[in-house]
Amino acid sequence: MKQYESEHYIFNYHSGSKTEEDILDIAALQEACYKHICNVLRVKLNFKIQYFLCDSPEEVGKIYGDNEPCNGFVDYPDKIYAVYNNDIKCVGFHEDAHLISYKINRPDCPAIREGLAMYFDRYWWGINNLDWTVFFIKNNRYVSLVELLDKEKFFFLDCTITYPIMGAFTDWLINSYGIDRYLSFYKKTDSISAISEIYKMTIEEIDEAFKDYLSLFKINKNIRKEMFNLLSKNGFDC
Repeated sequence: MKQYESEHYIFNYHSGSKTEEDILDIAALQEACYKHICNVLRVKLNFKIQYFLCDSPEEVGKIYGDNEPCNGFVDYPDKIYAVYNNDIKCVGFHEDAHLISYKINRPDCPAIREGLAMYFDRYWWGINNLDWTVFFIKNNRYVSLVELLDKEKFFFLDCTITYPIMGAFTDWLINSYGIDRYLSFYKKTDSISAISEIYKMTIEEIDEAFKDYLSLFKINKNIRKEMFNLLSKNGFDC
């Protein structure tokens, strides 16, 4: 594979690929994401991130080892594998947020890990996490935090619903209670007990508080129409 090195990354990619064509833009994007993530999380890395930009989800799945098509994953402590082609561009905040945040801790609950990555992403299918979560509430698709924070169940639930909810929840936690308290929470391995310890609420109570916040918002009818179209296009019964 060819390589391109920037201040905080070493990018690896195939010759003649879409990545090679766009490598300067990719490097600039990831450097900007890196700076923001590190500033928010107050983290400094003493190594460069090795980025392997692959041509297809099948290639990434083969590298991961289960041969299941995959858009991206982190190989801790310093490697990211992601798809970049004409149709799929798995770059930006998400995988970098995982890798950088693991310098702080890797909580046992996958919902917390994905929530932080989605907090940085802000969007799912081009629509804000908060709008998706309000939509799910109003259309009886919302999944409670009790279920989401069950580490045995999370990956059996559909990521189209779980990821935006956890991104919106993480955003609410940070904006409502501050980044210092959130970082104290993230440093705890047992996320369930950490909610009680750090936020002084049960998981049921914090879920109700979050839903009270969501009740303050309405969705623009054009965005709602786009949501229905996206869900229908991706196989959801709307």
